[in-house]
Amino acid sequence: MDRFRLAATAVFMIGVSSAAGAQTVVSANANDDIVVTGQFEEAQSAKSDVPLIEVPQAISVITAETIKERGVTRLADALLTVAGASRSSTYGFYDAYTLRGFDASYGSVYLDGLINQAGGGGSVYELVGLESVEVVKGPASVLYGGGSLGGLVNLVSKRPDTGKTFVDATLSTGSYHLVEGTIDANAPLTGSGALSARLVALYRDVDSFVRFAGQNRIYLQPSLRWKIGAETDLTVIGTYKRDRDNPFSPLNAYGTVLPNVHGKVPIDFSVNENGDEKAIQNETRATIGYIFDHHFSERAGFSQSLRYMDRKTFWDRWMFAADFLDDALDADGNPIPGTGRTIGRYYYGPYRETFRSILVDNRATLKADTGPVRHNLLGGFDYRHTDSRYDGDGDFDASHFPLDVFNPDYSQPLRPVGAPYMGHDTGSQRGFYLQDHLELGERVTATVNGRWDRAISNGEAQTAFSPRVGATVELVKGAVLYATWAKSFSPQFGSKIVKQVVDGVPTVIGQAPPERGENYEIGMKLALPAAGLTGMISVYRLSRRNVLTADPDFPLFSRVTGLQRSKGIEVEAQWRPMRALTANLAYSYIEGEIAEDETIPVGTPLPNVPRHNLAGYARYVFQGGGLAGLGLSVGAQYNSRRFIYDSGYLHDNLIMLGGYTVFNTGLSYEFGAWEAQVNVNNLFDERYYPDACCQQRITPGQPRNFRLTIARRF
Repeated sequence: MDRFRLAATAVFMIGVSSAAGAQTVVSANANDDIVVTGQFEEAQSAKSDVPLIEVPQAISVITAETIKERGVTRLADALLTVAGASRSSTYGFYDAYTLRGFDASYGSVYLDGLINQAGGGGSVYELVGLESVEVVKGPASVLYGGGSLGGLVNLVSKRPDTGKTFVDATLSTGSYHLVEGTIDANAPLTGSGALSARLVALYRDVDSFVRFAGQNRIYLQPSLRWKIGAETDLTVIGTYKRDRDNPFSPLNAYGTVLPNVHGKVPIDFSVNENGDEKAIQNETRATIGYIFDHHFSERAGFSQSLRYMDRKTFWDRWMFAADFLDDALDADGNPIPGTGRTIGRYYYGPYRETFRSILVDNRATLKADTGPVRHNLLGGFDYRHTDSRYDGDGDFDASHFPLDVFNPDYSQPLRPVGAPYMGHDTGSQRGFYLQDHLELGERVTATVNGRWDRAISNGEAQTAFSPRVGATVELVKGAVLYATWAKSFSPQFGSKIVKQVVDGVPTVIGQAPPERGENYEIGMKLALPAAGLTGMISVYRLSRRNVLTADPDFPLFSRVTGLQRSKGIEVEAQWRPMRALTANLAYSYIEGEIAEDETIPVGTPLPNVPRHNLAGYARYVFQGGGLAGLGLSVGAQYNSRRFIYDSGYLHDNLIMLGGYTVFNTGLSYEFGAWEAQVNVNNLFDERYYPDACCQQRITPGQPRNFRLTIARRF
């Protein structure tokens, strides 16, 4: 038995024994108004009212309350307390993360059950308008027709709260000249409460720990809810996001994670220019859509979700580090790595993209009995259409833009030699899906899914059938074993594959093939309200083909690898023994590797995937006495070492990112309608590099920083 099987068996048996004994915990005086990550009620991402404890899949839920307590503003940071999640290559700016060893940030983020397409290179998602973040682990193609094999993230929007009137306002300041204000206002528009409205608004202006970088954002999210009748509900939601940013870029490995004879490159070093030559990244995104629900009876219902999006993206003067230009030479005339001080830089821009999409999902539910078997049926049809028009330019001869990383001169004029490109991509996808959740007695359930998809990209069609079979068995009240097998299909719209480069210009050979995957998984879920305890243990084995990886020389393009595998163990636990105390723990063990490939040697570890990942968070709120309303929190996250490929994709040239532990803390105080909260991240100012994509793309982690928020409810 190999180490993975031995560890999986041990963890699984520990979980079973814990479930059998967990009910002996003393009952707590818990308050149910705060829901912790990992609750086992219902989740929008399941597309039905089946309790999560009966869904044969691991799903974690991060609530808006948890996000607020931690002072988190980035999606990638919010996910760090979820087992199996870790940072992926961000190009130093975007939200990017892996789930179970596979990148899940591009094409695997959904908003209210409909895909939320990223921008030309990625997106920085806004959390202020969310009620929760749902993390579906493993393939979800049977319901969504796409997404990463490692999982997907569903963002659940705040909606009007019928019958309530409130205004929540916050003002924040902190490190990097942060200025932020938010408003969350809700009110009924009629005396009966049948019509209600809500508005979420944000303004944020903040610099970065990297010189010359920062973000300016305006975000609006109006919504209107109409209770048409006792069984009919319509919610209209719109969003508007305007970003005017100065992005930063990652660094070369030599002087960061690899030695350089001239010393360490400062983590605030800017690859980009200053003044009138600053890098810019602007995005304007507007959406409008609705969610309609109608119950014909207690056993039958229909729902429809629709959203239209218009997004405009522009960037210019965005520089990316290349190799050193002045490395010393050995006796054979070859460069000696780590001896140079002047890097070359790639120049990207100007780039313009207009992206539009229309998305719709229709689903019907029916509950029926056939003898002793109870059926909870789900059937649906979804459709999406996308249209992208873009044109760009750049200079990919890095020697045109030298920069001394130890004594930079940002006064050099930038005179790029153009390499223009343009394109018009259209895509559509339609899918039919069915699910039967069967209750086979009091303790056993089975779930059978099937989905057929047809995807078209620029006239090229791809079709697939994706099945899933799963089952759950209740061992004792609140302790459920589950097992599942599933296949996945993910079309890869607009992904361009480089064939060759002529005079610095990439030649495209067409669209990437669809990604296919398979998952075997067993696990256990705990839901013990009397003990204030919920949790999950999962053991899985994933494999996928036709995997896209970023081309290190041309970030707008991709390469296709052969077969990748990931197997691992996940443990999540949430404990609330009393109203004053909450504690969360998440641990994952992942073995990810290249199993087949034409260029990357078999056995090469998957990039940015830590073997061990451990996160913990605890919060205590004083309930009485002179300290009533005072809250204290502490959190920590540990990532073991990770590996990335160098630009040559050679096994001998793997670059290691060292393991690190980051501690965070928080202090809050509620007094009447007011609340003050301060969060300190990276408390001990750990110097670390959380992610990378190749030798030229090493992202530094944020140094110690703080955030102070004053909140008032009217």
